[in-house]
Amino acid sequence: INLEMIDLSIIKFLAPIFISGILIMPSHSTGFQTPFSWSQRDNGSAAVIYTSDYSDDAKYFESEISHSKSGSQRLYFDDYYISNLNTCNYQTTVPDNTTIVFNGQAVKMLRWCKKFGDADKYYYSLTPETDRGHSYVVNLFKVASSSIKIQYNNDTLYFPVTGFTKAWNSAGGNAI
Repeated sequence: INLEMIDLSIIKFLAPIFISGILIMPSHSTGFQTPFSWSQRDNGSAAVIYTSDYSDDAKYFESEISHSKSGSQRLYFDDYYISNLNTCNYQTTVPDNTTIVFNGQAVKMLRWCKKFGDADKYYYSLTPETDRGHSYVVNLFKVASSSIKIQYNNDTLYFPVTGFTKAWNSAGGNAI
């Protein structure tokens, strides 16, 4: 048996598989992710700390149950760097629009740039733009049995759902 021929045949076999694997990789990928579920935090929020493959700066993507100015119970998402970097540059009162994909379904989102109360640092806060989108996301969080795939800002996150229904049902509902 000629070992050089075997090595060459393995390379000829594996090379196309390796190359096609590189070509079909998504353009948005994420480095490490550390999830914190609704039940772990027990404060009406859950989060993922992550890094992108294109940046070493760790980010925090958090979801929290809160109430809008009109008193509706809503799901909000915050996106910010853990370090002293700004996600956005100045506080806005009028939101802009963006899209987040939840388990393959695109949802229109409203996005504000907000300033942390205790630091000179800015972050994005988002919530679904339409009632239909909000209902879809809340229901998805309620019925999912495993992490939800979220695609946002060229990153793919796997967001924890454990404890969401209990947190949602304990948040007080819509104001009367």
